[in-house]
Amino acid sequence: MHIVVVTATNSQIPQSIHGKNLARLARECFANQQSLTIDFKDVKSITLGFFQELFLPLVSEFGSDFLKSKLKIVNMAGHIDNMMQSAFKNLEGYFDKLTTIDQLGCDEEIYAMNQAWLIKAREVARENPVLTELILGITDEAMRLAVERLSLEDIDFIARSNWLCFTPRFSSQFIQNINRESPPMVEAMLGLSGTID
Repeated sequence: MHIVVVTATNSQIPQSIHGKNLARLARECFANQQSLTIDFKDVKSITLGFFQELFLPLVSEFGSDFLKSKLKIVNMAGHIDNMMQSAFKNLEGYFDKLTTIDQLGCDEEIYAMNQAWLIKAREVARENPVLTELILGITDEAMRLAVERLSLEDIDFIARSNWLCFTPRFSSQFIQNINRESPPMVEAMLGLSGTID
């Protein structure tokens, strides 16, 4: 699928709401096993919120490896690329929004699923590296060791994040440093995952 930003948004300066709408289209595309090209031809300027609402939820949902293989960005002018880089460096507002949502409480069904999955993942990682790759899809040895070393406290903390954790989308360094971060930031970071350290 090929989406031209100016055509899809009817705007030469796309806003946050346009990013959300394009993210929805991207999800539909990926659900149908299609690749997606987002074309920034004729885009004059862009808001930080546009990039945050478009890309960060997609990274959270699909992971950076999937997006690298299925998502292509074309015709992005240098000043637009600089704005995108700025959007990813200035995430305080986005994190604040996520932590506000998180303070509403933990969904107990998501918590129960996450907890069961993470305990099983830890068990498999401890018992058999081959099964870790086949069942869990963990090919990185450092990640396997990090999952193997998760304590019940770490598992409980991750499970309460309100994000489904069926695929480890965070790095081994992130897991090893989990207790050094403040809880609201960790919970927000879990939703953004990809290669977060």
